[in-house]
Amino acid sequence: MAVQDPEAWVKNVEKLYRANDAEAVSNLYTDDAITIFGSRLLSPEEVHAHPKEWFDSLLEYQIDRIFRAAKGDIIVSETVASYIKKSDGKRYREFGVDVYWVNDQGKIYHKHTSEIVEPYDLRPFPPRKP
Repeated sequence: MAVQDPEAWVKNVEKLYRANDAEAVSNLYTDDAITIFGSRLLSPEEVHAHPKEWFDSLLEYQIDRIFRAAKGDIIVSETVASYIKKSDGKRYREFGVDVYWVNDQGKIYHKHTSEIVEPYDLRPFPPRKP
């Protein structure tokens, strides 16, 4: 397995996102990492720019990331988040799944992200089991 303790690795990712630490999040990725985000492919430059752009666009960011599975160099986590977008002043929530391909140094070299973003009060949060 590429990461000895994938559950701890996911907790570290959560910690960095909770801290809005764009530089540390960017450093989670290899220099040539790509991300498939829905139907969009992010280049390595976009991957490394995204954390700062993301954190700079939000207020009151809250996130929970739960380890779900790991095998070989793949780690899967589930995310529930809420935030206010600075662009419109509205609160949103997000439900997502991230699939990470991680090298032996614990760096992400490929990632797939799937998420749903909706107005915060559209419906109750679905029940989740940690």
